[in-house]
Amino acid sequence: MDTGCAQLHATVDADGIGVIVFDNPAKHNAMTADMLAALGRVRRAFAADPAVRVVVVTGAGDRAFISGADIAQLGGGALPTPASTPAPAPDAPTGPGPGGALDVGRPVLAMIRGYCIGGGLMIALAADVRICSEDASFAIPAAKLGVGYPHEATATLVALVGPGQAAEILYSGRRIDAREAERIGLVNRVVPADALEDTVFTLAREIAANAPLSHVAHQRSIRAAVRGRPEDRAAVDAAVQAAWASADFREGAAAFLERRPPTFTGH
Repeated sequence: MDTGCAQLHATVDADGIGVIVFDNPAKHNAMTADMLAALGRVRRAFAADPAVRVVVVTGAGDRAFISGADIAQLGGGALPTPASTPAPAPDAPTGPGPGGALDVGRPVLAMIRGYCIGGGLMIALAADVRICSEDASFAIPAAKLGVGYPHEATATLVALVGPGQAAEILYSGRRIDAREAERIGLVNRVVPADALEDTVFTLAREIAANAPLSHVAHQRSIRAAVRGRPEDRAAVDAAVQAAWASADFREGAAAFLERRPPTFTGH
């Protein structure tokens, strides 16, 4: 898929894995306004494409996932802020991150190398699973810039690492390494740099082979648990019921009894 933006690349492979790559190596993959606009287009395209079963988001090269927002644009008002971003429509997805940037209705994996800073960590927090290389480093320097970190990303951070660790990360703005990130629960796994891609795509293929409607139910349940909003319960219950009533459930049960791998269609 051509996003129309040279700095953000998106593809879908034969296994149903959608890949989003932030590509701005001169600035360690810092996000620009054009990249964020392209991300919105990719999100909508992936959400509408039944061939997409799982999404992997990463940064180009081996030095950075995303080093944050382009500060030159941020200072000039070119990048959206929480106050300037329009509220989503009532039926729009509202996941963590800038404007629900990774809400595609599919599981999302963040493959993290090098710097994952500020807005880059916000993108990683919007993923469902974070796997990083041993040379990854993380920080939220909002307090060093005099800005406030968006609430939804902060809520996800608290859910992952707890209020005490979140407070230290936000108040100090200090950088933490991959092993500390794993210890406090910020990332799921740390692997050697040369094993990162294989690890992430092996998991992505495993997820892609499972039932899409189950993923919808589980993703909604997890996010509802993080947000703690009673109004989310109806959507969660509807997704769970849809999975139980699906042809995929019948296929999964038959495959189990016949001792063969299931073939799920998302129906």
